[in-house]
This record gives sequence, structure tokens and C-alpha cells, in this order.
Amino acid sequence: MTDSGSERSCTCGRCFEGWLSPRMRERLEYSTELRYGLAKSLLDTQDGVSAEVTRNLPIDYAHIDVAFFYLPDDLRAKISPSSTTSGEDEHRISGDAIYRGYVAVFEVIKDLATASESSEDDSAPRGFPTLADVTKRLSEHQQSIEPTATSGADADAPPPRPTAAALAAYLAAGGTAAPALDCIVDRAREELSPLGRLYDAEKQYIDAVLDAPGAPCANDLDFARVRAGLGVPELETRASPVGLWEGEEDGRDLVSDDEE
Repeated sequence: MTDSGSERSCTCGRCFEGWLSPRMRERLEYSTELRYGLAKSLLDTQDGVSAEVTRNLPIDYAHIDVAFFYLPDDLRAKISPSSTTSGEDEHRISGDAIYRGYVAVFEVIKDLATASESSEDDSAPRGFPTLADVTKRLSEHQQSIEPTATSGADADAPPPRPTAAALAAYLAAGGTAAPALDCIVDRAREELSPLGRLYDAEKQYIDAVLDAPGAPCANDLDFARVRAGLGVPELETRASPVGLWEGEEDGRDLVSDDEE
């Protein structure tokens, strides 16, 4: 089994635009939910700790969220504990805010996928948010929270929601939709498909979750085709956790056999 990206067509008759099978879509949606749910849980836990504790013991997201490694190096550097805003540099963007904005991108993707699921006929093939879809939605969010260019802006207007403010920080720091989508596709491959090393340990549970109706399809494991359809390149940062965790035996992710 490979995802070589060779020319293959839909064999189930139910693929969205001929390339996204129901099972693959389920993998992507579940991967999105897992990534967002984990990150949201981490942030909720952090928010329950006093500010004094987090100030003296800043969170190192590299050790608790694999999604961190899908960000480009410059953003990862800004998110590291040593890069938080200081009183001497009040205009510097908080690393915590950038990370929260990154998590908000996963939420945007999840909401777009959910909207697609609820607005379409159950019998019709459903898609998944593409890079262009998510980029457009992020742009809309950014425009909705940016102050107006006129001096007559409403000073009494309520401040943006925390999620919106964090998303603005992520975008202002140069963040895009690509790392989140790259993470979703790659983790779906590694954790939710027979092509990944993390699949065997949870195979029975994953198979139950991904019990999509209908016959199997040649596109069920074609992640190269999915990347092409979503417009998501394989980013260089995805190899980073491999070098960090190589040789460790704590169950964290490694490169798949067919990628070595």
C-alpha cells in the first residue's frame, strides 16, 4: 500500500470530484477534530493556571503538541517560551497568542468541514476545505477584526473575541492556512491509515470510527492525490519531530516505512 500519487481514478463511484473518497474525507475530518480537540484541551488547562505560574514557567508547546512542528521555523521561534512579549517591547507579538491563533485555524477548518456536512444532501459526495477555501475564510476573519482606516472608528465598539484576537496575531506574524492543513493530512496518514506507524496500535478503534458505508475505493489511501486536490504541499517542517524523537521509545511519532 502506497500513496505514490500515480494516476488512479475513483473505483467506488462516490468520490467528491473524482478524488476524495468518503473514507478519506472521514480520515481528514477526524484528524481535524483530534488536532483541534487536543490543542483546545491544552489551552483550557493552561487558562486554569494562575498567570504567575505560567509567567515563571512558560509553556513549551513543542513538547505537548505535534502540530507545532508543522509551522515554519520563523513562527516556531516566535512561539518558543523565550519569545514572549516583554515590557521593553510592547509591540512584539506574544508567542502564546500566535499559538492560539494557529489553533484557531484548525477551528476554522473544522467549522468549514462541518458546514459542508450540514448544508449538503447526505447522498451527494462531500468535499473538504481546500487551501484556497481556508485562506479565503481567514482573510474574511482578518478583515472583520481589523480597525477601520478612518479616524471616526467607533471607540465604544467591543474588543474582538479572544479567538479572533489570537487569529489576528497569528496572521500578523506571517501565519497561513498551509501548516494546519499539512498537519491534518499528514497526521491522518500517520495515525489514521495503514500507511502510518501509529495505526496498528489503534487499528480496531480507528476502523470503527472510519466505518464509512459503501465499497472501498482506490482513493481511500491516496494522500498524494488528496494533497493535490486540497492544494497542500508537503512542507519541509514535517520532518522536524522525527529528528527530535529518533531513537526514543515513548511511542511518539516516527517516519513511515515508505517515506524512508
